[in-house]
Amino acid sequence: MTPNGNQRKMTNMSDPLQTILERHGRRKDSLIPILQSLQKSYGYLPEPLLRRICDETEISAADVAGVSTFYDQFRHEPVAEHTICVCTGTACHVKGAERILAAFRSEKGNGVENP
Repeated sequence: MTPNGNQRKMTNMSDPLQTILERHGRRKDSLIPILQSLQKSYGYLPEPLLRRICDETEISAADVAGVSTFYDQFRHEPVAEHTICVCTGTACHVKGAERILAAFRSEKGNGVENP
């Protein structure tokens, strides 16, 4: 899988974080916009950035971890450039969705997740 085109190298992470904190603030009620902006910049939420949020704001590590893992919109690992979703609802299941998923799994291996 290729990394997301928006993903940046970890070595340049201080400048975007400072800009984001200046834009959104450093209080607990700014956490979701901070995380959304970081993910937009990096393509995911790298662990070192999450630690830096705690160091440079009034937000606790428990709050950062709780919010970033509670919402499905936040990713803690880089994702592929393209995502393919296979419907597995009742109608799709009847039409052979499991065969399609099996074909993806045999071709791509562990990179295919269950819906």
